[in-house]
Amino acid sequence: MYPWLIPITLQLYQRAFHEQMHHALLLKGQEGIGKTELAQDLARYLLCSNKQQKLACGQCQACKLYKAGSHPDFHEIESDKQIGVDQVREAIKKLLGTAQLSGSKVLVIYAAHTMTESSANALLKTLEEPTKNTYLLMISSKPERLLPTILSRCEKVLLPSPDINATTEWLKTKGFADVEPKFMRLYPGSPLMLLNELQVEQSFNYQQFLQGLESLLSQQGNVAELSSKWQEHAEKVIKWLQYWLLDHMKSSPEMMESLWSLHEASAKAVKALRNPGINKTLLLANLLNALVLLQKEPTQNVAKFSKVTSFR
Repeated sequence: MYPWLIPITLQLYQRAFHEQMHHALLLKGQEGIGKTELAQDLARYLLCSNKQQKLACGQCQACKLYKAGSHPDFHEIESDKQIGVDQVREAIKKLLGTAQLSGSKVLVIYAAHTMTESSANALLKTLEEPTKNTYLLMISSKPERLLPTILSRCEKVLLPSPDINATTEWLKTKGFADVEPKFMRLYPGSPLMLLNELQVEQSFNYQQFLQGLESLLSQQGNVAELSSKWQEHAEKVIKWLQYWLLDHMKSSPEMMESLWSLHEASAKAVKALRNPGINKTLLLANLLNALVLLQKEPTQNVAKFSKVTSFR
């Protein structure tokens, strides 16, 4: 259990222990704070047949089956892209019957905001008329993309993000005691994303991004070459570019308006990456060309950046 989630987790356990928990929860919060882990811990607690006030027993048949990944009353829905209506209908069928272990039934929906309109509508009846001892745990970092009809039928639980001091202390327990503050600011309030960057031998890291950007702005690099090289890391590159732009706004106030305009264009580009047919190389090339142009003409008209995300 992550330290910043202990209070909210114990509150949910307490409510479940006293049978006062809403049948449908939306666990929302930014990426990289442990929403998935909390949902899984809560599911295990709900399924435990000998739960204590602050933890699942870990010894009953339900706990052992859950740990083995074979609990018959625990169901999950997830997808790399969109959650389709067939996935939802199949899960609902499993919830309609009696619990096989005579306890609770739990459905966890990961990245619930990726449900299509049809799949969300298919879930509505279950949200409105749940069967006895049935719990739906939905997870989302983008709850604003959920249908209003879904939002109105569940209890929304905002999970907290740790501040930089709490993140620093937690990283020390993971063996990272001297993380540069500048690097930590790349993932504010997202300790799990930060830890992943530190743990995994990355084929492409922030330092390499900075080197590429420096090469480009010193006219030693090539936009087409960098765009092609970076396209498989497009979302990461754009988020790093956003951070770089914000950092430079502080040191170059005379360029604030132009830098902010390019930052907004970058935000639109992140959203555009959701489109399956997107040309990532061209998208990056447009942003990098705009950055090069900005360096040459620091006070140029910000309207010139309005079309940098026009691509296919």
